[in-house]
Amino acid sequence: MDANVGAFLHRWAARDPTRTAMIDSSRGDLACSYEALDRQAARVAAHLTARGLGVGDRVAVCTDNGLEFVAAWFGTVYAGCTTLPIPVMSTSHEIAFRLEHAGCRALLSDALHLDLSHESRKRAGTDTEIVRVDEAIEDARGEMQPVTCKPDALAMILYTSGTTGTAKGVCIAHGSLGAHTAALVEHTLALSDRDRVLGTLPLTHSYGIRMTLLVPFYAGASTVFVPRFSPERTLDLCTKYQVTWLPGVPTMFIAWANAANQPPPPSLRWCMSAGAPLVEDRRLRAEECLGATVRQGYGLTEATFSTINAPPDKAASGSVGQPVSGVEVRIANENGEALLTGARGEVLVRGQNVMAGYLDDKTATAHVMRGGWLHTGDIGFVDEAGRLTVVDRSKDLILRGGHSIYPFEVENALGAHPAVGDIAVVGEPDDYYGEEVVAVVVSHTNVSLQELDAWARERLAPYKVPRRYAFLDALPQGVSGKTLKRLLRQQLASGKIETKPSPSHGPAD
Repeated sequence: MDANVGAFLHRWAARDPTRTAMIDSSRGDLACSYEALDRQAARVAAHLTARGLGVGDRVAVCTDNGLEFVAAWFGTVYAGCTTLPIPVMSTSHEIAFRLEHAGCRALLSDALHLDLSHESRKRAGTDTEIVRVDEAIEDARGEMQPVTCKPDALAMILYTSGTTGTAKGVCIAHGSLGAHTAALVEHTLALSDRDRVLGTLPLTHSYGIRMTLLVPFYAGASTVFVPRFSPERTLDLCTKYQVTWLPGVPTMFIAWANAANQPPPPSLRWCMSAGAPLVEDRRLRAEECLGATVRQGYGLTEATFSTINAPPDKAASGSVGQPVSGVEVRIANENGEALLTGARGEVLVRGQNVMAGYLDDKTATAHVMRGGWLHTGDIGFVDEAGRLTVVDRSKDLILRGGHSIYPFEVENALGAHPAVGDIAVVGEPDDYYGEEVVAVVVSHTNVSLQELDAWARERLAPYKVPRRYAFLDALPQGVSGKTLKRLLRQQLASGKIETKPSPSHGPAD
């Protein structure tokens, strides 16, 4: 059985070639048909194959949302390679780690990120080939249809800190990706070829690539891609192109809720928020502005979109809805035993949306997949209607504007500074972003905020850089010597620990 998810695009190119697949707002609202996009992907695939790449080889993609990313992503899977999307806000340190850890043989880049790509390869010390997407399309000798793939062949690797706090590659198989996408379209989202979707979520993240690329292309719908979020611009595009479905993160819905001077897009059927909890009063304000119901969904990179509170189900305050078809959710105690309805415990997931495992890390995979269930580390309960409510999350995870930030990653970057003796990174509540990143530092020598901030900005994507710093003589520790982050959060909230803003405080997205 051929499971290649490249069929999503290729099938519609054959069935309805002139149908609009996407509109690229960064190219003067350039419209691209399924047939034209299929040919561009086929040329990327032919170019990669001519360079000796093929089934199982890993190819990174680093471009903005839009035509080049879509052609690169599908071209990679057409060739039977495994795609590795790289967030464009990443530093060369972060990209180098991915190139080396995944053994990427090529990195497909747009012109804007070409220098960053070369710098990253140099830092990684690998022989990764840097290929410009536009040149791959232009220079290809011929076109290549999607190769046959088995269901367990890897389609994509997405990097996340996982549920354990260390950087890992989440492996996603063609069979899993295809089955879950079909279930989302046919049973939960009820999208059709008449729909138009707003694509302002980053395609390098699980949420964006699933909901604004794979789901619409499976359905034969169209996506309006927007590389940079602006509430006014996106609302204008929704009206201009009669967008019917809008997925976003809470910060976007807050921004849309504050855009009260613009009329609601008349074509919207409903909207979905995920990536972090959306406070109920802001959800209702967003509904007013958008003129459509706003619902919430839940998932993580290892088990994306396990539940969604989708219409026609009634909106349930705080709920992330019922399990998607093909997915099971269990609330369990510390022994993995199922708890009764309404009882709070750890959220466990199993089904066709669950990852194949962590790249080259059998120990971590076995730990998180104990008993055949993915242990999310999140705390929640299921009500009598079978709807999940998440009441807490992995204790150290920071959710900032829809981005998952794992303190361990920030601590590693700042802890490498010679003046830093000890460090703890925690989240602090924020009205707009949900949480902000705070670094609590123990320094044995004098170090300025400016120096630490510059160090962090060189090594971390902007959204991960601490917005506030605190300096202590020692971090609070328990008997085992482990830093008591819960106590730190309490002391920060009470004002017992004084913080100072980052000297370059400003938008960090």
